[in-house]
Amino acid sequence: MRTRNILAGALCVASAAFVQNTNAQIGTPFIHDPSTIMECNGKYYTFGTGGGGLISEDGWTWNGGAERPGGGAAPDAIKIGDRYLIAYSTTGGGLGGGHAGKVVTMWNKTLDPKSPDFKFTDPIEVGGSEYDEDCDAIDAGLLLDPTDGRLWLSYGTYFGFIRLIELDPKTGKRVEGNKAIDVAIDCEATDLIYRNGWYYLLGTHGTCCDGANSTYNIVCGRSRKVTGPYVDNVGRDMIHGGGKMVVDAEDRRFGAGHFGREIITDGIEKMSFHFEADLDMSGYSTLAIRPIVWKNDWPTVG
Repeated sequence: MRTRNILAGALCVASAAFVQNTNAQIGTPFIHDPSTIMECNGKYYTFGTGGGGLISEDGWTWNGGAERPGGGAAPDAIKIGDRYLIAYSTTGGGLGGGHAGKVVTMWNKTLDPKSPDFKFTDPIEVGGSEYDEDCDAIDAGLLLDPTDGRLWLSYGTYFGFIRLIELDPKTGKRVEGNKAIDVAIDCEATDLIYRNGWYYLLGTHGTCCDGANSTYNIVCGRSRKVTGPYVDNVGRDMIHGGGKMVVDAEDRRFGAGHFGREIITDGIEKMSFHFEADLDMSGYSTLAIRPIVWKNDWPTVG
């Protein structure tokens, strides 16, 4: 699943197209577990499970072409300074059918595979899970805290806890001596954002990977501290399975999961995620982009 500030000057033309409609993206927007959308030199990029990803010149029409080595699952992306940090998971079989593996990070100066500067650094392991551990090292979500510049990563799935660790924003390595904090359970594909003094943990409830039968939906809790506790609108802690609904199935699209947030020009906010099955796209898993509307400091889909 991460507040992303995208420079207004690079988006004066593109942002108009980005907000023109709230229905399905066009082109070939087929992706599973999309990372937060990043802007690089006037184009937009998102990465998915299995390597590769999508590119758009207008934020609306998406096609393949993004490149990410390593394969693996459920990447996320963030821009820090003049570099891009990518986090993703290498996985295997784990506890109760979960994923035992590693969360790794790597850097690149650009996301444009045609640029002479396009070269990913070697991956750095920042988190892991063994076969008997009560957490899965998968579904990374990144947040660069705008209040103090600290870098955080959440990960985990239904097969255990959602964990939060701190990374060094200069190296992408885990901060020495950092101990993981359990912040939620009964969800996966988590993401972190900060807004108006609140930290929000967004997670995906329900089932995935079953086409139109998938019940994925995105929920959230909030806290005054990045380390939690994250509580929903009726006082339920996400460590006990709480979460306020943000977005669910719509019309002929099912299984909304893997939230990401973008801030465009003049504070316009969008959420990105995927639908497990879009029946207007032959039932494929597709990228979705919708407006974020805030009500009483809670995010909802516009």
